Amino acid sequence: MWQQLAEWVPGLDWGFVLVYLRVQACLLILPGLGERLIPVRVRVAAAVAVTPLLAGLTGTVAPPSEPLQLIVQSGAEMVIGLATGGLLRLLALALDVATTAIAATASLSQIIGVQNEAAPHPVGNLMHLGGMAVLMALGLPVMLVQLLADSFTLWPLAGWPDIDMLAPAAIALVAQSFGLAMMLAAPFTLGGFLFQALSGVINRVMPALPVVFIGSPASIMLALVALTLLAPMLIAIWADAVLSFVLPRP
Repeated sequence: MWQQLAEWVPGLDWGFVLVYLRVQACLLILPGLGERLIPVRVRVAAAVAVTPLLAGLTGTVAPPSEPLQLIVQSGAEMVIGLATGGLLRLLALALDVATTAIAATASLSQIIGVQNEAAPHPVGNLMHLGGMAVLMALGLPVMLVQLLADSFTLWPLAGWPDIDMLAPAAIALVAQSFGLAMMLAAPFTLGGFLFQALSGVINRVMPALPVVFIGSPASIMLALVALTLLAPMLIAIWADAVLSFVLPRP
């Protein structure tokens, strides 16, 4: 099977194909370049551009003699690419979880927005797109190349990843991502709790006062003001955590 492909495409190297499969699988799930807003042609072009830079880091891989071996090696590279980008995606999801908590606390989740990877409310859309733009400006493409280069060091071509190492790393990243999300949403969740507690006290002191009709617009306004002031800092903390990500070492 490989001999037929080599005849159709002269000079085609099997190791180059494996590198492309890993890079393309990683780009499909990577935050920023893997968003649904990015056309598929752009992702393919990015993978084709990055593949020659990484092909020199790998040794020569002999082409498989059996079709089953070709399928196994190709599947292994796609799994490794998805794992490489998926681990980073797990950490990047902290921003989406935080914005969902912020919107629910500040009663902003009822405002209808456009559905995307973040959340169907304006707070999630705004923070998600802003965070992706900041990541790209701070060097996410360069980090992608370094991340993939490290993956070839940890997991050589034509081999399967160590599940015993990946599973604990994924669980630890989920915990780290959730902790980061709660830290980002903490000013709004704590502020919302204090505001509701204060509204309850006022309602007990002055039962005739329509606290709900006065407090709800005030809580939304305060949340919007706080979001305006704190959004740059929250995105900076999140972007620093994402750009500091490294693949798990054995």
